[in-house]
Amino acid sequence: MFFKKYIILSIILIFFFVNCSYSGFLNSGSMRIAIKKESVKSTYLLGYIENRDNHFDPYNTKNLSNMLKFELLNAGYGILVLDDYIKVSEDSASKELASKKEPKDILAQLAENAKMSGAGASPGGQEPGFLSPDFSSKLLRESEIKTVQAVTRFDFFIQGALAMNDNRKILDKIENGILFLEIFDKNGKFVSGINYTVEGRTLTEAELLKSICSRVIDKLEKREEPKPWWKF
Repeated sequence: MFFKKYIILSIILIFFFVNCSYSGFLNSGSMRIAIKKESVKSTYLLGYIENRDNHFDPYNTKNLSNMLKFELLNAGYGILVLDDYIKVSEDSASKELASKKEPKDILAQLAENAKMSGAGASPGGQEPGFLSPDFSSKLLRESEIKTVQAVTRFDFFIQGALAMNDNRKILDKIENGILFLEIFDKNGKFVSGINYTVEGRTLTEAELLKSICSRVIDKLEKREEPKPWWKF
């Protein structure tokens, strides 16, 4: 009797550990590393991705931008980010600084700013190497892209929009998503567009987002491939 109980208990324990190991295997996730190549194919500047989510999750477009940046880097392209060249407005910087300083420190800083006013600024109040805050958080026009090119050197500029909606039904609700990407050359000329649509899934899913960005890179790769003269 004792031997039978021992066998049954052993089987239960083995089943338990195997099940836990299997579950752990399924949920282990995946890890990838993208390393910048010494020689890049071309350089992309990542611009603004407009959020058209009807629930307005502020992280949707940020996740998309980060994943797109990773996939471009992994494919051997150079990456620049428009926000890195946007000068923070003095009002925003002053408010952030004031929240961290004592009143006496604020007065001392204001006095120092008064002494240095006008020094080191470029025409129009824009510092060399930086863009005005007017270029932030919006889709740029051709003339604006030309201005950006004068500050940071790139081969192609990407901007677009991410839209997520549903069929507006309480029962049998179906989610759908649309991704628009526009590619411009360094002169601000529109050269190509990429559109991705999906129904029954949301663009916030990690694996789907990874798949989308990988496919975007595939499209860019094909667009940049030199074609033989006999192919049109």
